[in-house]
Amino acid sequence: MKKILFSISFISFLALNVNAQERAYINTSKSPYAKIKSLDMGSVKWTGEFWKERFDLCQANVIPAQWNYFMEFTQHNFEIVANKLDDPDGFKGANWQDGDYYKWLEAQVGTYAITKDTALVKKIEAVAQLIARSQAPDGYITMNTQIGFGKRGAGPYEQFVAYENSQRFADRSLHETYNMGHLMTLGCTYYRVTGSTTLLNVAIKAADFLDVYFAVITPELSRIDFNPTQIIGLTELYRTTGNKKYLDLAQRFVDARGQGGEVQNQNKTPLRDERKAEGHAVLANYLYCGTADIYAETGEKALLVSLEAIWEDMYMRKSSITGGLGNQHFGITSSNPMDMTHESFGYPYKLDNAMAYNETCANFGGAYFSYRMFLLTGDPKYLDKMENTFYNNLSSMSLDGKSYFYTNPMRWYGKDHMLLSHDFHSRWTRIGCVCCPTSLARFLTETNDYGYALDGNSLYVILYGSNEVTAKIGKSTVKFTQKSNYPWQGDIAMIYDGDKNAEFSLKMRVPSWAKGATVKVNGQEQTAQASTFTEINRKWNKGDKVELSLPLKPTVMEVNPRVEEARNQVAVTYGPLVYCVEAIDLPVGVKIEDIILPINSKLTAEYKNGLLGGVVTISGEALQRTNSFDKKVLYAPVNTQLKPFKLQLIPYYSWANRGEYEMSVFLPVEW
Repeated sequence: MKKILFSISFISFLALNVNAQERAYINTSKSPYAKIKSLDMGSVKWTGEFWKERFDLCQANVIPAQWNYFMEFTQHNFEIVANKLDDPDGFKGANWQDGDYYKWLEAQVGTYAITKDTALVKKIEAVAQLIARSQAPDGYITMNTQIGFGKRGAGPYEQFVAYENSQRFADRSLHETYNMGHLMTLGCTYYRVTGSTTLLNVAIKAADFLDVYFAVITPELSRIDFNPTQIIGLTELYRTTGNKKYLDLAQRFVDARGQGGEVQNQNKTPLRDERKAEGHAVLANYLYCGTADIYAETGEKALLVSLEAIWEDMYMRKSSITGGLGNQHFGITSSNPMDMTHESFGYPYKLDNAMAYNETCANFGGAYFSYRMFLLTGDPKYLDKMENTFYNNLSSMSLDGKSYFYTNPMRWYGKDHMLLSHDFHSRWTRIGCVCCPTSLARFLTETNDYGYALDGNSLYVILYGSNEVTAKIGKSTVKFTQKSNYPWQGDIAMIYDGDKNAEFSLKMRVPSWAKGATVKVNGQEQTAQASTFTEINRKWNKGDKVELSLPLKPTVMEVNPRVEEARNQVAVTYGPLVYCVEAIDLPVGVKIEDIILPINSKLTAEYKNGLLGGVVTISGEALQRTNSFDKKVLYAPVNTQLKPFKLQLIPYYSWANRGEYEMSVFLPVEW
């Protein structure tokens, strides 16, 4: 019987009159106002080095560990509803637990897109049918309200349960639109990769329900729409089915912004009038991503004008050097100092180090927003920020993929650090809110989808690392093998293995930091300029080789002087990687607070295979204050007695994997 159910779910979806294609979950292949098009899922496969290691890690450790920590009981929530079980404990988890479960499941779809593991897809399909049986007849689906809450014991989940036997849309903290938005994205992705309509049908029914419930979005309903992943999901559902009512509904949610009077969820100013990144950084980036998706379909200029201005404000005035967003645990807005928000952007140039919040979901949300802005405009500046975040935001996961941080500070005082909301002294395995771990799982299995893109006659190379790519340009099948040990080394080779005499352009991204980059085509040098795509246009033959050399070297960075917390301090970068000092690497007697980095210190890079899974370290001469500042004294005469020592820095993403030690990205500088 199970085999019959499984085979039925893979019939062609005739009602949609579309064929399943392995399009990535951001599918701009037919979007009229996207200058750049996404590739199919599975078109790019990491074959070695940095990103392949993390793809494999996700399969081996991340996904199984998350099942053990918090996804087993989440699936049980669906089993309670689908199988009409009587469970006295009722619903378990945060009110947005469904949405995080969908992200975790999408990570497995991303895995299947590469591995084609038949056992895996059967497991996914079984869960898909469980979810389908959990859906209410009218299309509504959110487990917390469908189950209600039984007797609650003490534990990490109780704090998030605000209502007993909750009614639908009783309060925005139930996060129903968040849950259904991630469901729609999952349903579209699963259909595109496998052809199964099981989850797509669930997504369609959920969208139809929302279309009726939010037929007119009143100020009250606009406040309920708190965490707007449904805008992304609805637009992808339109792209998948061709049914314009889903795009219209997504547009309706954007149009309703500005009615609720709240900055926290970007509901004080109509989006077309907004020019600043304000409020909760996760909610904001979901909204901006969804709005960018809508623009790709409608071309409404007012939306793009707002998005461009918001992105500039976000990354030029409110971003940490790691790409971290939502710096403030609790922040005020630039438009009204009386508006207090949490998990917030705060006001311009207010960037804390020790108290930086920088939630993992917000950081990835900004990277995905940046990617969409590239698809809309073709401007490579957006990809610099995306890549910066992709690498440095790995700080939120341990190197073994089994424990997590929620926040990503720039300075840490070890066991003495004062903890604010969602701060922990060491990475955790179980907590009531699991949005960040599941965001990481999905990211690690879909990173390849961001590696390349297309326009009419060009293949864009966006991310570097050893991989294979296959794509269609016109009538030609183009294939490349990329060989690279990026980000540790800057030499990238692209070797062609596609159709003979295929004529197209290969456009290789030269990051803004890569001044002095060079490119060779079959040994002949061409020009390469930073902050551009270097273009190789030719008729291609098997074995053609393009070699791009990016000058990776330690670079000392300073911040805008308006960022007072880091004024007269510097950070060190190496290509897209931000570095930090961790106390375990300091000589005996040297404290982080006593370090000063001379501006003329000669910094050298060295790969150390046995350290932190294999990393490039950066070393150079630094200075130590000979007398530490007395903690009982607030002010004292300047101590001018300094002595040299050798300083070692590690990639920021790798900190906190050797115990609870102090850490700092920024260091005082001696000019």
